[in-house]
Amino acid sequence: MIAAMGLRWILTLVFAALAGYAAWRAVRSPRWPARVSHALHAAMAVAMAVMVWPWGMQLAVGPQTALFTAAALWFPVAASACGDRAGRAREALRSLPHAAAMAAMAWMVYAMDAAMSGGAHGSGGSGSGGAGGGEHAGHHGGSESGLATMSLTGPDARTAAGVLAAFFLACALWWLARGFDEARTAGPAPGAATARRAYDLLCHGVMAAGMAVMYVLMI
Repeated sequence: MIAAMGLRWILTLVFAALAGYAAWRAVRSPRWPARVSHALHAAMAVAMAVMVWPWGMQLAVGPQTALFTAAALWFPVAASACGDRAGRAREALRSLPHAAAMAAMAWMVYAMDAAMSGGAHGSGGSGSGGAGGGEHAGHHGGSESGLATMSLTGPDARTAAGVLAAFFLACALWWLARGFDEARTAGPAPGAATARRAYDLLCHGVMAAGMAVMYVLMI
């Protein structure tokens, strides 16, 4: 979906690094719910890295949508099994941004496939003659910024992408601020648990920022 080669490689490397860290956390985590959660974050990062390339748009939509829809349900369900009532409430609140990210990922896969399918229909219309068909194909074929190879159609879809971009930008700022604050207060020699919390928060922030960029390019 990304037309600019430089931005495409930057996002690919960022998402690949996030996927590697999440996979490492999935292997090293002692509790199986945490392993599943980290594995889902790794799968999400891999899907985002693939999505920036043209060939990534050829992958089957159904399995991806099903995976991320199930992942969106997993986080609140896993949080409901944590400790006492206060602990469950706290974990449920923390799980909401992750559940929202997985749900937004499922929507992104579906919306991009719908836009690409519409672009194909539009191209066919231009071939049969008519200026209107040519304009329709151009709208699907690339965004006005020239950074993306496609853009969403319809005001509702574009508004939803804009709202999600703002939401994930806010999440990115929140997670990054917390991650830097965690690292700062830990001092020069933080414990392993403190370091993991800081890295997790920073990685969540970078992932949210990457998602915000992807949604901006879809508008």
